[in-house]
Amino acid sequence: MNGLQVDEEAVSSLSSPNYDPLIHLNEIFPDPSSLMSLAPVQLHLTTHLHHLDSQIKSASQTQKEQQAATQERINELQRELEELFKSVEAVKVKAEKADGVMGSLTGGIRRLDGGKHNLTISMTALKRLQMLSISAK
Repeated sequence: MNGLQVDEEAVSSLSSPNYDPLIHLNEIFPDPSSLMSLAPVQLHLTTHLHHLDSQIKSASQTQKEQQAATQERINELQRELEELFKSVEAVKVKAEKADGVMGSLTGGIRRLDGGKHNLTISMTALKRLQMLSISAK
């Protein structure tokens, strides 16, 4: 293999946790005469390094933008959640008021039912007394 041709396996080994630079250098420069191609290899590596730096900067910028958008969305959801809690609290207060009104209405209806029942019993008793008084004559 000459100095400019770096196979995919060697490039992928750069990211390997078991990467050994001596093995890689021996693959690129197998004999002393191959050291003559050091300048093109260095240029290739420098270009590759700049390309990687560019990719890292781009990925970092994208990450920052996504993080800012995510944070804004989280803040928006927190505001919506606070509004929802306020709405739930308002509904709870209205429900308690409605429960009180219904309690007073049903209490009034119960009193009226009790009065109606007592009136019916009283009328029945009066009717029987009237019938007794008529039959006693």
